[in-house]
Amino acid sequence: MKMKLKKVLKWSGITLAILVIILAVTPYLFKDKIQSMIAKTINENINATVTFDNVGLSLFRNFPKASLTIDELTIVNEAPFKGDTLFYAEKINLKMSIGELFKDASETLDVHSISTISSNLNIRINKKGVGSFDIAKKAEINTTDTIENTPFSLSIQEYNIQNLQLSFTDEASKMKLLLKDLHHSGKGDFTSEVLDLKTTTKTLVSVNLDGTNYMQNVSLSLDAILGINLKNNTYSFKDNKAFINQLPLEFNGFVQLVENGQLFELTFNTPTSSFKNMLALVPEQYSGNLNKVKTSGDFNLKGTVNGILSEKTIPKFDINIASSNAMFKYDALPKAVKNIHINTQISNSTGTINDTKININTFSFTIDKDVFETNGKIYNISKNPTFQLSAKGTIDLGNISKVYPIALEKNISGILRANISTSFDMKSVEKGNYERIKNKGELSLKGFTYAGNELANTFIIDKTSVTFNPNQIKLTAFDARTGDSDIHVTGNLENFYGFLFKKQELKGEFVMHSDFLKITDFMTSVIDSVETTNSSSNTSVKIPAFLNCSLTATAKKVIYDNLTLSNVSGALFIKNEAVELKDLKMELFGGNISMNGSVSTKEKTPVFNMNLGLKGLNISDSFTQ
Repeated sequence: MKMKLKKVLKWSGITLAILVIILAVTPYLFKDKIQSMIAKTINENINATVTFDNVGLSLFRNFPKASLTIDELTIVNEAPFKGDTLFYAEKINLKMSIGELFKDASETLDVHSISTISSNLNIRINKKGVGSFDIAKKAEINTTDTIENTPFSLSIQEYNIQNLQLSFTDEASKMKLLLKDLHHSGKGDFTSEVLDLKTTTKTLVSVNLDGTNYMQNVSLSLDAILGINLKNNTYSFKDNKAFINQLPLEFNGFVQLVENGQLFELTFNTPTSSFKNMLALVPEQYSGNLNKVKTSGDFNLKGTVNGILSEKTIPKFDINIASSNAMFKYDALPKAVKNIHINTQISNSTGTINDTKININTFSFTIDKDVFETNGKIYNISKNPTFQLSAKGTIDLGNISKVYPIALEKNISGILRANISTSFDMKSVEKGNYERIKNKGELSLKGFTYAGNELANTFIIDKTSVTFNPNQIKLTAFDARTGDSDIHVTGNLENFYGFLFKKQELKGEFVMHSDFLKITDFMTSVIDSVETTNSSSNTSVKIPAFLNCSLTATAKKVIYDNLTLSNVSGALFIKNEAVELKDLKMELFGGNISMNGSVSTKEKTPVFNMNLGLKGLNISDSFTQ
């Protein structure tokens, strides 16, 4: 009996060893065949340049299934997008039955599952409506011939996409959509024409339209069972729960692939009406722990989407956001925001993207006794975005950190008062047609203080007031202090909206006066990181690149290093990170100095180009100081 057992164990061990050897050797026997099949499939079906680094085959990883791995797959477009990388994947894994490996190269190869790791998909649609994704070779159909099977048949039951970045650009509408960190998976029996597909999706969404960001890294997630009918290309929402940031949503309806696009018949809404849903719209890193927030009042978000998405149309939609007499208070903070009223509608009633409208009918709130309210509308969004906005009320800036868990490196304080209205369009902003920009009202700030690492001292604005006139923004007062210095400025601002929305230069004409100006109050210490043997520091003044303005200045006394300048006056023209000085005059060393020239801070070391005029200087004081 013992001898028989020993023989059984011996032959079992030998058999197992043989099987292991076969499993280890088989991939090398089939590798060239598989690689040839992939190359054949690509060449016969795709009009693009496709490269891959390596094809690997393993019988161990998902035994009893075989695993096929394609490394560094890249698809590069031909004309009219020649040179554009349409798709790249660090790794693609396919899982199939071992029996598929023994099929002839001309036979159909069934793939059980597919997954991609760290991939990029870049889709462009040019102004002629041609898409970069259209790379499939056009089939030449002969009525007398039968269509041969391609080497791959996707009888997939599951798929997994890990860390995909999808970029979509429509050059005609100037729309850009970016999905970052997209993770998506699905399970279902695709061999059936009618199936339920269980999916999970997470991503960050950004939307830019004609240079304006409408969404920036908004977190979206969706766990859904999709009812799929492959006979009529219909995808229906069954059990599902979506989140925009932390806001829950539920969907009903379907999406159907039709001849000229995709047909949408959808409704969505928040499953509850708690005002906590409003805070959930804010990204989690800014909204904090919602479990520690007390709220009252309601918040409702609901919408409909109906119509065809095609090259020329978008579905009609109507999205309503509403809240009345709501309140929220964080447990760890001393104050609450009360009397919150919201009534906003985002709609499109025609299916033409330019007819999309955003109406902020009401948005108001109260902190302590300070009431702030705003309303407005945005329209003509794709051809020439037009804004009509107004704001009225008071905000104590010191209360912001007392009602909301915003992370500020330094506390700010001050009373902001607004009673303004504005109407402008982006084409006027871009072209500098300021006569078409209509402004009215006044904005003021008092008692403002700010301290930060970028400033040498705490910056205090005692009073500032801005008046909005039809054709310009006038700075009627700006009284500020920092260190021992005081600054008083008045003037006119130009291109404020270009600076605000398009990152253009901020233009203006200003008059500045100071009783006492100490240059070191505006300097910050900079450690030279290049010096490894010397820890000495230096100071520098950097002229902002966005400034393009003129400044007529006077100062009774200016302290520069160990020099005391008196009765300083002159004109400064600031542009391209440089200052041009004209007719700069000052009293120094018992005489007078005049100066014309320029100072540029574009490089790390400032560049000076000056012409000096000296009159009546005391030689002894000059050498001493």
